[in-house]
Amino acid sequence: MRIHIAAKKRYGLLLCLLPFTSLFAGPVADSLSLRQAVELALSNYPAVKAKQALVKAGQANVTDVKHNWYPALKLHEQIDAGTDNSIYGSYFSMGLIPSTSGGIRNENNPALMSGNIAMASMQWEIYNFGAYGSQQAAARQDLHVNKADLGNTTNQLTLTVIRDYLELLRLNELKQIQADNIRRNAEMARAVTAIVLHGLKPGVDSAIATAELSKARLNLLEVSNRFNQVRIELAAFTGLDTARVKPRIDSSADLPVLLRPDTLGVTDQHPLLEYYHALYQRQQAQEQVVRKQQLPKVNLMAAGWMRGSSGSFNDMYDKNLFSGLGYSRYNYLLGLGITWNITDLKHTREKLAVQQQKSAAAEQELETSRTVLHSMYQQAQADILTAQAKLKELPLQLQAAQAAAKQQMSLYRHGLTSIIEVTNALFVLNRAETDLVQAHDEAWKALFRAAYADNSLQQLVNSL
Repeated sequence: MRIHIAAKKRYGLLLCLLPFTSLFAGPVADSLSLRQAVELALSNYPAVKAKQALVKAGQANVTDVKHNWYPALKLHEQIDAGTDNSIYGSYFSMGLIPSTSGGIRNENNPALMSGNIAMASMQWEIYNFGAYGSQQAAARQDLHVNKADLGNTTNQLTLTVIRDYLELLRLNELKQIQADNIRRNAEMARAVTAIVLHGLKPGVDSAIATAELSKARLNLLEVSNRFNQVRIELAAFTGLDTARVKPRIDSSADLPVLLRPDTLGVTDQHPLLEYYHALYQRQQAQEQVVRKQQLPKVNLMAAGWMRGSSGSFNDMYDKNLFSGLGYSRYNYLLGLGITWNITDLKHTREKLAVQQQKSAAAEQELETSRTVLHSMYQQAQADILTAQAKLKELPLQLQAAQAAAKQQMSLYRHGLTSIIEVTNALFVLNRAETDLVQAHDEAWKALFRAAYADNSLQQLVNSL
């Protein structure tokens, strides 16, 4: 749905709703407009701030993954003292057995020997057939998911705040209706009591009138309790003190007949669809990461080291151990290695199959969300047509109920009807007033549901 206030499609409605739209916009002291409520929620609610932090984390992760290409350079220096005895043979060091070089003789020599070694080594995976690129693409896709999640969260929060705000308006109108109902029942109770005291009606009439008055008061308490619950919830979203959450009210406003529903429908730019599409793209990016794991890796290796020793080439040990602290031998080593884990190919293909199923699941979630949005949009259009018909009929019902209540009360005062007929007429009037408020509420909620489904929610809020 696209908002064009001057257009003759749906939002031409807004030109007809100037009295009612005062519920939502315009600076009024000590009241909270719909736009203000949405803006406060988006700027204060912790869930939005959490998503914003995740977006920043995703941006930092993209930078971090770009640096995976950097070589690993290590510097090492150590000073040692110990014996130097060895024999021919090879073994796996297992990372635990100290290294001994030289010192191959017929018997052990218990004399101490000192030495030191300084070393610099580098290993650089200079080429891996696109693995670095796939990792960076996956990191960028993670960032895209975080941004889409933020957009979807703000959109969902906007819808939730709108629902609470409309509910607060509805309950406020119902409070006024119940207050009017109490006033009417109180007037009836006073009139009935006066008639009963004059002996014109039985005492049971007075009891029935009192019971109806008590019931009206209980109804007001129930509506007021629900009103306070919604106000507390809206205060949690906006960060305002509960007492400051006062929706903009114009009880004399009336919602005109809704115009025809539009035919624009759901678009792929909807935040919910963008979020699930980002999830699908992330799973596809992970597929590429897994595929690249089964390819060879080319490494450039370099090392240089210097050694010193208190022993000499002719197997003579200097008793001055400090003589071994200088450097007497220098070496370097360069290498270019290609590594390909052949035995891991099957395991990598299995991981790829798992990842492909995750991608398929993400694609189906995307289609599910698109189906849900289309269904919501179609239902909103049907609800708008229903609300249009209701708003034509309900004023007639209200006028008839008001006339019936007035006539029944007049007939009762003249002794021409029973108290039951009067209470029934007041009940019908209360229901007619309630139905009209409900119809207004349903019309606005249907309008906002349609705006949510076709991604014009924020535009509609800003236009009010």
